[in-house]
Amino acid sequence: MTEREFGFLLFRERVMVRHKAFHDFESFGKSLLTLTPSDAYYSTAYYEHPELEMERKQWLGSDVVFDVDADHIDTPCKETHDMWTCTGCKETRRGKKPAKCLKCGSEKIDEKPWLCDRCLIAAKEEVLKLVEFLSQDFGIKSEEMHVFFSGHRGYHLHLISDSLKKLDDVQRREIVDYVMALGLDPAEQGLYQDLVDNKHPFVVGPDLTDPGWRGRLARGVYQILTEWSENSLVELGFTRGAAAQILKDRDRIKTEWSRKMLWSSLQDKWRINERVWRNIVEKAMSLVALPARIDTVVTTDVHRLIRMPGTLNGKTGLKATTVPLDQLEEFDPFNEPIVFEGTQKVEITEAPQLRLRDQTFGPYVDQTVELPTAAAMLLIAKGVAFPVT
Repeated sequence: MTEREFGFLLFRERVMVRHKAFHDFESFGKSLLTLTPSDAYYSTAYYEHPELEMERKQWLGSDVVFDVDADHIDTPCKETHDMWTCTGCKETRRGKKPAKCLKCGSEKIDEKPWLCDRCLIAAKEEVLKLVEFLSQDFGIKSEEMHVFFSGHRGYHLHLISDSLKKLDDVQRREIVDYVMALGLDPAEQGLYQDLVDNKHPFVVGPDLTDPGWRGRLARGVYQILTEWSENSLVELGFTRGAAAQILKDRDRIKTEWSRKMLWSSLQDKWRINERVWRNIVEKAMSLVALPARIDTVVTTDVHRLIRMPGTLNGKTGLKATTVPLDQLEEFDPFNEPIVFEGTQKVEITEAPQLRLRDQTFGPYVDQTVELPTAAAMLLIAKGVAFPVT
């Protein structure tokens, strides 16, 4: 605690007060009571003098932190619950924020992302995938991995280890590139074309049980062949006849390919060309890599401020909650992070459906309702409701 910098986002001014340092939790608590911030943060970095300006802090190292946010994952539910408002003409619509207002053409658009089970399940799946990468490929111990629900639309994974804290921004970028498969060459992972008797092309590739990216590449292709629909295979580049044959032979493919990947079958039996090969490999890698739009700046920035676990998220009123690694799959982000009890009457302008614990609320349009305080607080924090006294 004494080596970290702390920062606080103030409610009314909406400015960050940072370069704060504390020697004990009592002084930290007093500062919270004095500032009454909407959000509290602390540095991923450790400093000799955390209270000084950046160039005089004397950096001692940083935790490696990953920010896995549903904002950066393309889930279809966003088209139904996310909203945007043009600050010029006040046009409001559902769906992803466009580059320009669809009515007046202004580029000044206020985005209003929502949170739902589907979004946060997608984020959790990426965290589980990331944990697998770090454990199997980098040898990170489970006790060095600490997961926190952010209190909004994602999770933070902190790697707290003396062996990692001195990594610089370039080395952290290498980790990011690896888990996202950036710059990955399939030939370097054992997938290439050879010649039999110097005449007949023969495809060589990795197997499902191979370590690292070799096995992941194989498992991605195996998933495509054993799970994808006929139309999805056609969109990938297979002919309609080849796609139908793959579905017809699916049980046999599952059995034979699980023992050994029959890479040449793709070329010999289904007659795919170089373009389709490239599509298959790219799609296979995207299935097993982390999404390319995960926030990489958080991981590479050795001076980053990150939301402090145990504090409330000002965008929802939910608590940034510690999630034990062995309980991550079962963790419910709409249950454990709730801290407010009682009820509160609110006037709601417009809000999509919301679940908290085992109750579902909304959708609402121009309504005044009495809600559990946790639900009312979330709507108020999202800017779609106002308290009625």
